[in-house]
Amino acid sequence: MSAARRRDAAAPAAARDRPDACPGAWRRHDAADGALARFRPVGGATSSAELRLLAAAADTAPLELTSRGSWQVRGLSDQGADDLAAALSRVGGEAPLLDARGRDVPCSVVASPRTPAVDAPARAVADALRGRDDVPGRLLVAIDDGSGDVLGLDADVTVVLGGTLYLAGTPTGITGDDPAALALAAVEAFLAVRGDAWRVREVGADAVLEPLREHFPVREHRKVLTSPEGKLLEVLPRLGEVDTLAAAVLADLGDEGATLRVTPWRTVVLRDAPADARARLEGLVETGPSPWSTLSACVGAPRCAKSHTDVRGDLARAVATGRAGGLLPAHWVGCARACGTPAGPVAVVEGTPGGTYRTIVRAGKVSP
Repeated sequence: MSAARRRDAAAPAAARDRPDACPGAWRRHDAADGALARFRPVGGATSSAELRLLAAAADTAPLELTSRGSWQVRGLSDQGADDLAAALSRVGGEAPLLDARGRDVPCSVVASPRTPAVDAPARAVADALRGRDDVPGRLLVAIDDGSGDVLGLDADVTVVLGGTLYLAGTPTGITGDDPAALALAAVEAFLAVRGDAWRVREVGADAVLEPLREHFPVREHRKVLTSPEGKLLEVLPRLGEVDTLAAAVLADLGDEGATLRVTPWRTVVLRDAPADARARLEGLVETGPSPWSTLSACVGAPRCAKSHTDVRGDLARAVATGRAGGLLPAHWVGCARACGTPAGPVAVVEGTPGGTYRTIVRAGKVSP
């Protein structure tokens, strides 16, 4: 880890001057195309019944996968959004999007998608946080199976199975036998000192560590790497958009025994996928090497009133003509706000008021 990255994790940032407005199941964002509702799966878990409800509510519009492994449904009426949330609360299951009381998870709880070893800790964390209004929606909690996949997200709180606690991407040396308990203790320690901050890096990792040192040991890292079980298939919906046909096939595969996990990389992992799953999804999502694997984009015009350009249409035309889709990740946006810019090195292709684009290579996110 670079010294600059360590300094960023430890140095407090300026205090927020506005409340967190991240949408959820019941708190929606009013976009140009209607209400936007966001549903945060527990470690990416989505049942066939939930997927069908989401797709039906989206109607002809695609479902959207976010960079935190959440589902978004756009273009809803207020009543339609309420009806969807109520229907989801009746689905049930071990890790529902909404529980029987209609409570969603207030922040994203992501987990390594390819192995079931992290499922129970992710559920325990989410269940403890459900319905709380003191947890900022921007907070990100991750449970890593030892492969380092979600560790690379530099979440506010990351626990690696058999390993250590990370705060804002920085290893702390603190360990615990119960990964869920350790993650929850770190969340509570952050909430106790956060003030109006949204993220751990805004208050500094040291402020969060202080109370944890009294209850959790600092010992040698014990690396544990779990192995995926069963047959795995990972597919990529273009720009994280899952249309009605793709959702129907994924739901059918879930009914046939596949376990569905959506990921922070806007992919869908199918554990124990049927042998013909790839063939059935061919043409609906990317099932092999694809120029779309390094591309992301904001929603653009006309669905966003602030966008200067039809971002997704322009990007599709650029891919079709070979002008987009190289090795360097590129994020296309319709204005300087650059919504959804991923972490790490990325070329931000920004729409201008004149309808053209300019490219800015960035080392990380434009805004927290």
